[in-house]
Order: sequence, then C-alpha cells, then structure tokens
Amino acid sequence: MATLIFLICSVVIASYTYRAQLNVLIDSSRSALNRELPALAVELEQEIANKHIENAQFAIKTKMASIYYLNILVIDHQGNIIIAPSANLVGLHYQALGLPISDEITVNLQKTKQALIKYNDTQYAFDSYYPLRFEGNNISLLYARYTLQSDVQNLIDLTLGKSSLIALSLFFVLLFVATFVYWFIHKPINHLTFVGKKLQALELDCRANMQGTGELKMLADSFNAMADSLQEKIASQKAAEQYALSKHSLLESIFKALPDVFILIDDTGEVLEFHSGNNNAFFIEKTRLVGNNINELLPNSSSKSFQQAISDTKTSKQLMYIEYPLEIDNQAKFFEARLSPIPFTENIVIVVRDITQRKRQEEMIFHHAFFDTLTNLPNRFLVIERLTQQIKEATRSKAHIAVMFIDLDDFKKVNDSLGHEIGDKLLIASAKRLQDTLRLEDTVARLGGDEFVILLGNLNDPHDAQPIAANIVRQFRTPLRIDQREFCISLSLGVALYPHDGDTPSELLRKADSAMYNSKQQGRNTYSFFTEKMSQDLTRRLLLEEHLRHALRLGELEVYYQPQFNIETNELIGAEALLRWHNSALGSVSPEEFIPLAENNGEIVEIGKFVLKTAIEQATEWFNKLDKPFKIAVNLSPRQFKDRNLISDIKRYIAQVDMPASLLELEITEGVLLSGEDSVRKALKNLHQLGLIIAMDDFGTGYSSLNYLRQYPFDILKIDQSFISDLSNKAEASELVNSIITMSHSLGLKVIAEGIETLSQLKILEHYRCDIGQGFLLGKPMPSKDFEHWVGLTDIK
Repeated sequence: MATLIFLICSVVIASYTYRAQLNVLIDSSRSALNRELPALAVELEQEIANKHIENAQFAIKTKMASIYYLNILVIDHQGNIIIAPSANLVGLHYQALGLPISDEITVNLQKTKQALIKYNDTQYAFDSYYPLRFEGNNISLLYARYTLQSDVQNLIDLTLGKSSLIALSLFFVLLFVATFVYWFIHKPINHLTFVGKKLQALELDCRANMQGTGELKMLADSFNAMADSLQEKIASQKAAEQYALSKHSLLESIFKALPDVFILIDDTGEVLEFHSGNNNAFFIEKTRLVGNNINELLPNSSSKSFQQAISDTKTSKQLMYIEYPLEIDNQAKFFEARLSPIPFTENIVIVVRDITQRKRQEEMIFHHAFFDTLTNLPNRFLVIERLTQQIKEATRSKAHIAVMFIDLDDFKKVNDSLGHEIGDKLLIASAKRLQDTLRLEDTVARLGGDEFVILLGNLNDPHDAQPIAANIVRQFRTPLRIDQREFCISLSLGVALYPHDGDTPSELLRKADSAMYNSKQQGRNTYSFFTEKMSQDLTRRLLLEEHLRHALRLGELEVYYQPQFNIETNELIGAEALLRWHNSALGSVSPEEFIPLAENNGEIVEIGKFVLKTAIEQATEWFNKLDKPFKIAVNLSPRQFKDRNLISDIKRYIAQVDMPASLLELEITEGVLLSGEDSVRKALKNLHQLGLIIAMDDFGTGYSSLNYLRQYPFDILKIDQSFISDLSNKAEASELVNSIITMSHSLGLKVIAEGIETLSQLKILEHYRCDIGQGFLLGKPMPSKDFEHWVGLTDIK
C-alpha cells in the first residue's frame, strides 16, 4: 500500500509540473504569434501590392529561419498558393497539400476579418490564419504552421528529471516511516492481537509481555487483568453448569416419555426450557429456542396468535388453546398449543402438538366436498356458495355478475371413441385453458361431465361480459394438444346476468344453462345471452323431461310403422318401427324433441327395450297373417349399446314369439361406432351370427362411414334422406347416390333409400337399381291398426 501511495504521489507531482509548464509554453507561443503575424501580414500586403513578390518570398523565408515555423503560405481567394518558401509550391491548390483549411475557416475570415490561431494538442503545433487584403476587396489568406515539438520534448525531459528527484526523496521518507511503524507500533500490536486470540480461545494462561510505560503497555496490563478475571468466572460457571446439568438430565429423562413438545417461558415470552422426545417434533432447533423470545422465533401471523394467547393466559390464569400454521422445509405444518400458567410464578408452560395429519384429513374432506377431483376446480356446492357471496357484495356495490354455463361440443363422441382416459385429459386441458383465459379473481368450476361454470364478478357494465364470452369461444377454436395429438373441440356457452336475469344462484345457473342450450341449437361453437324466450324453451324442456320419465309407465309411447318397398317389384317387404309420444298435457311431441332428451337422461335404454319388444311381437304377428316374410327395422341408439343386457334381451324377445331372426333388422348410426371399442365390434358380430340383419343408418353424414363398412358386418346400407331430397335437382347428388348404390352392390350390400317424396326421385332410384325404398310417397308412419288397414286396402302389386 505504501509503495502504491508513493507511485501515485510521484506521478501526480510529475503530471502537475509538466502540465503547468506546458500551459506556460503554449501561452507564450500564442503571444509570440499574435505579435509576429500581424507585422508579417502588413509587410506581405505592402510587397504584394507593389508587385514585389520576391521580397515577399524573402520575408517568408526569413521568418521560417526560426525553428518554430514549419510552413508559411499566402493563398489567394480562390485557394491557390501565390507565395511560398519553395517555388514548386506556388500555383498549387491548398487542398493538394492537405492543409487544415476548411470552408468554415475561410468564410469566418471573410466575415470577421480577424486572425484565427488554433492549437493542435496532438501535434504540439499552432495553425494560424491571417486575412490579407489586396487586389481590390478580395481577401487572401496567410497560413502559418508553428511547432512546439522541440520545446515540449525538452519540457518532458526536464519534468522526468525533477520527478525522479522527488520520487527518490519520497522513497527515503517512506522507508523511515515504515521502519518506525514496524518497531514501535506494528510489532507490539501484533503481540497484543496474538494474546487476544488466545484469550478468545479461552487459553487463559497466556499473558501479554510488554516493556515501557506508554498506552500499549497500559493495554497489555488490561489484557492480563481481564484474563485473571475470566479464569475466576469460568471456574465458578463450570461448577454451576455441573449442578444445572444434573437437574437438566433428570428433566430430560422425564420429558422423553411425553409425546408432545414442552416449552417453559417467562412473563416476557423468553424461552426458559424446551423438552421433546422427538428432535424433529418442532419448527426450530432447540439451541435457537432457549434464551430467545418465542414471539421472535415465529412468523408474524403465528407470533401474533401466541402474543394474544400469552396475554390472555396471564389475565385469566386459565388454560388457553390456539392453532397455528408454520412452513417447515417448504412444507405447510399445523400445530396446536396449550398454554397454562404456573402457580406462584410469572412463568407459563406451553405444550405443542403437531396436528398436520388431522388438518390434512380435514382439508381432504373439505376438498372432496367442494372441489372436482379430476380438474381440481370448484364443484357445484362451492360455486353456489361463492355466487351467493358475490351476489351479496354486488348488491352493496351496485355491481353486476355474469354467470356462464359451458358445455363442450361433441365431447361424448371423443369420450366414446377414444376412451375415458383421453376424455379425462381433455377435460383437464379444457379446464386449464379456461383458467388461463380469465382473470385470477374469476371462478371456473366443473359441474360434472363436460359442463363448466364461470363466475365473473365486479362488472361495472353487463356488456363487459360479451367480449369475455367471445374470447372464450375463440380460444377453444385452437386445438388442444394431448399426448402428441391435437383435438379440435369447440364449446357452447350461455350467459345469465345479475341482477337483470335473476337474483339467486339457482335462478342464474338455470338461466345460464338455458342460454347454453340455445347455443347448442344455434349450431354450437358460439355463445348466447339469456332471453325470456329461452326461459320458455327451458320450461318446456324441463316439462318434457318430467313427463318423459313417466311416459312409458303411463302408456303414452306408441310404435308407428313406415312401410318399405322393393323398388323393382313394388312389393311391400317390411316396415321401420318409429316411436311416437302423445301426452295428455303436452299433446303430440316430435321425436326430434324428446329422443335427445331420452338419450341425455338415460331413459332411452328402457324405451329402446319397449320398442324392440313391441316391434318383434308385431313383426311375428304380421308374418303369420301375411304368410310371407315381413321384416321390421328398429333403430339402436349409442346409449343402448352400452347396456350389457342388450344381446340377451334381443335373444329373449325373439325366443318368446318364436320369430325367425332374419325378420329383425337393427339400424346402427355412426354414433355407435365412433368408440371403435372391441365390445361394439364383438356385439355386432354376435348379433349378426344370430341371423339378424345389420344396417348402417344415415350413410353419408359421417366422416369415416366407408371405413365402417370394412370393419363391421353390415348387410344393408341406408342412404340418408338429405341426399334423396336433392336427387332430382342436383346432378352431384344424383351422381353420389348412384356411386353409393354401385359401391354397396359391389360389396354385397343391399341399399335402402329413405325420404322418397316425389315420383321423379323414385324413378331415378329405380334406374340406379336401388333395392328398397321408404318415404312419404310410398307410405307415412302409421299406428299398427292403421298400418294393417292400409295393407289390407292397398294393392301392393
């Protein structure tokens, strides 16, 4: 450090000296130029004015005899050199010599007509510019380069010499100071430091040995006195510790048998004793507990609870009980503490127990009660509770609430076709996307299945819900990626607003559900806000569901039969069994209205059994009356195929009436086949082996129907009526129907065309060699009695 200071001082002194003398040199040189150049300029103006160029050149050469002038030139107003110390420079333009003359300098000289002297600190030289007036009003330029390099070099050499002398002087002063400090300060202090460290290590036999009478001698004597005092106190402390250790060992033996943590504190909260048979039973090491205030060892939240409990214990002199959480090793723990005052003292005993496991069980019970186990979202119970609270807050603040009811479109198809594992992952991914789309304060809940609810609270304007609903629908148009696969699944969303649409949770949820159902009817993949018309539709739907549950028992369901004809021979060969519902309160209800309801609530299984049993009995009766084969076609829904008793029920119904199995045709829609499960394939194979006819219904409306023809044992293909309706007015529909018939015949399948309503459609189908026809042109659906009457009165031939 001393060497560094020495070098810095030398450099600072040398630099300061050099800079001061250099400034003097520059100032003196500038003054010399200010004196010499005006005189030279006057002389040159006179000589040039008298045409004495040689005299002017001589004057320049004379001035350049000085070692300081490197160049002196006279330049006319056009920039050409007219007088120079060397003749070969005359006539050249100043730019050819690279002179530091700029347009700015020449313009400035023209305006001010004052001399300009610029110092170049990198070359240690002056560039001087002096205006000359001759040849009329044109201003010419006297340029001179004045160098200080030789003087600067001499100055540097002189400065280095003086610096060396100063440095040598500083070095000897430093050497003297270092020697004095080492012998009279550093060495005694090192000795005292050594003694201090020995005493700090409790090597109390060590003493300071210091000569003289100064302050260091007095400090050494103080060290020795302190060592003597420490020896006495430590000996006394060891005796006390030995006594306390025996008492402590007795207490430790007692408290090791206790399962809880025992803490003794005084009236200030300082820990006096701590005992536990389990070293990991508490939140902090024992060494950090004893002697410290218990409130300072706990987080703020727990500390406040303890402070209040200690205060209450002191006041009431009664047992107090508290529970508090702690985070230990990044894990949340829960403890309970019992505080009891010790009679005749100010001390308090605290017994602490770890209740984490009990709390976990309580949290698990709560979580199962209020959260969905698959998506970890709030369930219906928690949604109602939160919505109730939001309604109270919105009532006070005059704010609005939006309740959104969401149903994933075609989720059932994905679940049936790819299995519940993929379906569950899709639900989890959907829940995550909903959460990412909304604010943190918004609630996303799962009611069950593929139904979700969103609560948007604290809305200033009910219209604020519209962009949020639109954004949610838009976000679900982006595929969800699950197990390296992309799933395009949209959603239908309904919105109900508080207080406009209702003021209770049940009413808002019901109306949001109604709005969602309207979105489904609008084609899905959209959102709808609740209207009163939706309320009417919802009321009717609920009414239908209520009456549908009793329709079968009350005999309100009836099977109608629509005839099927051989197109080539015009012969009646069978009928399709179609379900109709007539209710005393609702009147006749369309199948398009009640069949989806039956699918959703599961009623379709029992209703399907009723249709199968009735159709089989009717087919047997007509077979016996007509004395010829009469086939009955019955539709099977996807829900019926999940009934394990389906095949055994069909076998039993056929056996009960002793009907040939070939008279029963089962029509299967694509929804049954979407799952691709082996159970479906096995069921169809078993039904086919019974002799039943298997037909694929609504062919052409699914995206993979051709693949189904290859995988499953179909006998008949039924063309959807949407193709037949365009048969006579659209060429592409006609060609498509022709191709389907040709392809089916090549596969050994018969073809049924449904929805025949015009004679031209029938003629085209006959031309395309379609096998079987069905439609209003040939016969409408009729009750069994009307069908029998119709058959008996109509000339089938």
